[in-house]
Amino acid sequence: MSLAFYRIIHVAGILMLFSGLSALLGLYTSGHSPRKGLRITLAVIHGIGMALVLVSGFGQLARLGLTGGLPGWIYAKLGIWLILGGSMLLARRKAQWGTALIGFWVALGAIAACLATFKPF
Repeated sequence: MSLAFYRIIHVAGILMLFSGLSALLGLYTSGHSPRKGLRITLAVIHGIGMALVLVSGFGQLARLGLTGGLPGWIYAKLGIWLILGGSMLLARRKAQWGTALIGFWVALGAIAACLATFKPF
């Protein structure tokens, strides 16, 4: 598969990841406990997005020939990926942090984009 294909899948995964997080946070912030089916649907959207981001990210690395010793920026992006994965719990348990959580997630996304663009280390 081409590098462009992996990049499109990567962006689609990112959109799914943030959509699931934001929708769940919005439901909990509204003061209503969402029904189980909706919570599961949002968790599945988030989870599929996480999987797409991981698989397409490693696919891009393979296409770029970076399969040996990985540079530090890859490890930083994996750390961000783990934090965003665990953020489903934050959305549920700390919904009162609403705006701060959204800002935190946007900052993580921006840092990940900078790491991929500039490859600083």
